[in-house]
Amino acid sequence: AIFVELVFGLPGLGRLTVQALINSDYPVILAVTLIGSFLVMASNLLVDLLYPLLDPRATDPKAART
Repeated sequence: AIFVELVFGLPGLGRLTVQALINSDYPVILAVTLIGSFLVMASNLLVDLLYPLLDPRATDPKAART
C-alpha cells in the first residue's frame, strides 16, 4: 500500500501509518492495526461462508470419502 500511494501520490493508510510510526503516534498506530485486523477477520468470515457455494464438494459427504 505504501508503494502504490507513493507512486500515484494518493493519501491513504500506508502513508498515515508510516507518519504515525515516525511521530510515535500510538493511538493512530493502534487504530490502523485494529482496522486492519477487522478487515482480515471480515474477509476470512466471508470466504468461510462462501466456500460451500464455490466448492460443492465441501458439503457433499460422498465426495469427502474419496
